[in-house]
Parts: sequence; structure tokens; C-alpha cells
Amino acid sequence: MKTTSNRFSFSRLSIKQRLPLLIFVLLFSIIVTFSWISYLGVKNASFAIGRERLSTLTSQLGSMFQQNINFLNNSVHNAASQDTLKKFLLTGDEKLRSFVQSTLDNSRLDTLVAEVELLNSQKQPVLQSARNKISASVNIDSVLTPVTAAPGFAGVGKIFYVNNFMYYPVVANVSNNNTTIGYLIRWRLLLATPQAIQQLAQIIGSNGRMYFGNDDGKFWTDMIKPVSAPPVDIHNITKVIEYSRTKDDPLFASATIITSSRWFIMLEFSKKTFLEASTLFLRWIVVVSVLLIAAGSFIAWRMSRNITRPLKKLTAAATGIAAGNYASLVDIDRQDELGQLAEAFNVMAIQIRNAQKDLEKKVHDRTVELENSNKELEAFSYSVSHDLHAPLRIIDGYAAILSEKTAGKLDEEGNKILNHIRHKAKRMGTLIDELLKLSYLGRKELASEMVDMDTVVRSVIKEQRLLNQAPVNITINNLMPAMCDSTLIRQVWSNLISNAIKYSARKPLAHIEIDSLVTDDAIVYSVKDNGVGFDMKYADKLFGVFQRLHGLKEFEGSGVGLALVQRVILKHGGKVWAEAEEGKGATFYFSLPL
Repeated sequence: MKTTSNRFSFSRLSIKQRLPLLIFVLLFSIIVTFSWISYLGVKNASFAIGRERLSTLTSQLGSMFQQNINFLNNSVHNAASQDTLKKFLLTGDEKLRSFVQSTLDNSRLDTLVAEVELLNSQKQPVLQSARNKISASVNIDSVLTPVTAAPGFAGVGKIFYVNNFMYYPVVANVSNNNTTIGYLIRWRLLLATPQAIQQLAQIIGSNGRMYFGNDDGKFWTDMIKPVSAPPVDIHNITKVIEYSRTKDDPLFASATIITSSRWFIMLEFSKKTFLEASTLFLRWIVVVSVLLIAAGSFIAWRMSRNITRPLKKLTAAATGIAAGNYASLVDIDRQDELGQLAEAFNVMAIQIRNAQKDLEKKVHDRTVELENSNKELEAFSYSVSHDLHAPLRIIDGYAAILSEKTAGKLDEEGNKILNHIRHKAKRMGTLIDELLKLSYLGRKELASEMVDMDTVVRSVIKEQRLLNQAPVNITINNLMPAMCDSTLIRQVWSNLISNAIKYSARKPLAHIEIDSLVTDDAIVYSVKDNGVGFDMKYADKLFGVFQRLHGLKEFEGSGVGLALVQRVILKHGGKVWAEAEEGKGATFYFSLPL
């Protein structure tokens, strides 16, 4: 059993559906392609601008903090350059101690200065002014490196995390005649005020983060608390780099070292920040694309309606003409190709209507002529039936009377002639009957019904067995029923089966097989015998009137039976043919439409 496919097929769509769909696909493809290319361009431009901005901002912040560092360095350098402090370190004069101590205490007036310490050249404490003992928690060698031993040095040291606070030293070398005689260390608290954080946020933006780190990369802070170190080698950062602290958070970062200090400053931005412009652009593109596609599809739909509406009118008019309504015209007031087509269609419709009227007149005239011809043919048939049968009956009757009156008087040759006259008269009567029957079939209307072929065939065989005494084995296979005229189809079976019996009767074991086969568009019936057969080169003469492939002396017959079979089958819309081989039998086929 065939199943109906539900798969989408573009060819099944109407023009009204195809045009909007085609425009939609084209618009969608073009807009999506150009939108994606534009988005990639904007995205790459955003990345380039973002990297440039990040590098520039890092440099600017580095310069800003560099100024602050320079101020701190200058302040502690100036303090370390005081002659009183130098003299105290050189002489240890107790008279100067109070003055130096007062100087150290005054430097703590800055609330961010947590501790001030004066050391000698051996890095040993000499004087101290402190609220928190920071130096006790820090290895002095990590603060005073060989660099700080240079005379005149002033710089900011690493950030230290002590007692939950972050401190960094501002170190100045105290020197006399280019010789280091001591160190002045101011420990400052690293703490960003809310005002400072707000100012930085205005500079770098709310989406950026700024970190300070020691030059050894071991300690990092956001100026509020310690933070984890970035997963990169800070000493190898020469440009904007990309990395991730978490799986779903790609970051861009740029770093620079602050001179005269042991600090790195690093700016970090989320990759999403750089994509804000391109993302916004993509959203606008999507909105505009949807509007363009919707507008284009709507316009295409309107265009398709404008095109298909007159086409529908043309189709309806053409259908009307096909149905016999030749008055159908198309009312389309257009100047384009569709209007020209409608005008040409109307001209054609008028011509068809005129031609149909002429044809109806000719058909009527031909019908009248045909009816007259049929009446003449019926009169001729009656004349043949009456005028020819009567003389034949008279000839046969006179021959019979003559045979009775001359019984015993005529020799054998005379009796043979009389019998031959009677036989020919009867044969002539049979031929006339067959011709009348063939003429009748040409005029008979079909009365189609569903016919049980098996029942018809068995009835015909029973009838033929009564007429023919020759023993014949007949096999009936599965015979399919068919829609046909039962009377005419019975005549077909009768002729074919009687022929098969006649031409196979001389075989010692005569056999006939009757079968049917269903094809795609027809039912094919066959009658096969093992009789005398015939030469296939004469097969085209089989179904002609009075055409015989065997002599009358061998097999009697009128020569009209197969012509009658062909006439009936063609009248049903089927066809008839035969296959045979001399001495091996023949198979006659006929088909009837399903």
C-alpha cells in the first residue's frame, strides 16, 4: 500500500507562497551575511580600540602615580638631607637627639604615616617614632636592598601585609660626602579613601579594576585588600594580554612598572566590556534586520497577491472553458504582461467559442447524416436479412426436394453436388448472420457492470462442450472480475474458447488454459491452447474480417469471429493480441482497463 509523504517540497507551493518565501530567504541570507560581517568588523574594531584605550589608560595612571611616588621620595629625601640629622648620625650627640626625634614625630602628622625610623649604616635602629611596630614584623633586608645603599637614593619599597594592614616603606639614603651613614624609613599605610576610589572609577570606568603589586609578583592588592596574583608572568607583559581568572570570565589586562618604586600597576577589564559596543550594535542590527525582513516579506506577499490574483482569474476562466463554459472571459484592467496575457486569453476564448459553435453545427450536421446512415444501414441489414436469407432458404429447399425426388435416380456425383449446394447455402446464411452481428456490435451502447469472469467462462465452456464432442482438458486459473458489458464479453469468451477447442481438437491430449493477470492499469486475460498454432509473421491478419490462416477444408469457420472479438475489446478501451508457434499452439490475450 502506498503511503503519502509529508516531507516539505518547494515544488508543491503555489506562486503566492513561493515569492514571499523566496524574498524572505534572500533577505534573510543577505542581511544575516552583511550583519555578521559588520558585527565582526565592529567587534574587531572594539577590541583594537579597547586595547589602545587600556594601554593609554595604564600609562596615564602610571604617570599619575609616578608623580605621587616622586613627591613621597622627594619629601623623605629632603628630610634625610637635613644637616642636623646627618650630624646626629655621625656624632651621636645627645643634644641633637630631641631635635631629630621631634623631626621624626612631625613627619607622622600625615595620618597615613604609621611609623618613622632612623637607622645607621649597619641597618640598626637609632631613633623611632611609631604607633605600630611595623619594622619588628618585617625583615629589614627585604626593605634595604643593595639599591637603597646608593648615596642619595630615595624610593618606595615593596608592599607588606602586617597585622591585617598593608604598609609600604619610603626609604631615603642618608649620605655624607657620598658615603652612606644611615637610612630614613617612613612606613606609610596603603589605604584608598572612598573619595580616591570614586576618582579612580571616574578615570578607569566602573567596569575596570586596578591592582598594585610588588615587583617580585608575590603580593597584589586592589588598595583595599590583598588579592590573588594574575595568572601571568608580570615581568613579560609588553602589551595588552588576555587571560581568565575564572572559566567564564575572559579578561584583558595591561601593566607598567612605576619607577623609583618596587611596584607594578595593572589595569584589568572584562572582555565583555570591550564587547559592549559591538553587542549593542548587534542588537540594533537584529532589530533592524527583523524589521527589514518583515517589511520585505510583507511587500513580497503584496506583490505575490498582485500577481496571483489575475492568474487565479485566468485559471478560473481556463477551467471554465475546459468544463465547457466558452463564455468565460477575464476582467483584468492592467497594462503589464499579465494584462496582455488576459487580453490574449479573451481573444482566444472568443475564438474557441466561435469554433465551438461551428463545431457544434458540424457535429449536429454529421449526427443527422450518421442517423440517416444508421437508418439506411438498418434498412440494408433488414434487406440483407430478409432478401438474402429468403433466396438461400429457397435454394436449400429446392435442393432438398430435388434430392428426395431423385433419390435412387442420380448417381453418386449428382447426390454429392446437391449436398454441396445445400452446404454452401447454409454457410452463406451463417456468414450473413455473422456480418449482421458485427454491424450490430458497432452500434450497440455499452452497459458496463462488474462481471464475474469465472462464472461467464464456466458457462461458455459448458455450452461449447455441448456443441463440440471432442475431448479437451480445460484449466481455469484465477480470473479477476472486471467492469464491462456482460453480453459482449460473453461473446468474446465464446469466440476465443471455441477457436481454442477447434484448433486443438486434433491433438491426442488437447489442453486449454485460461488465466488472468493484473497490471498497473489493466487486467489481462489469456486463452492458451496446444493446437496447431500459426506463423507469427501473419499475426497482423488475425483480426481482419474474412482473414484466415488455415483453409476451410482443415477448420471450418466464418472468418468473422476474431474481428468481432477485436471490435468488442476496442469498444471497452482495451486491446487484443496473440502469440503462437506453428505446431505448438497459440495464446490469445485481451485486456480491460482497471
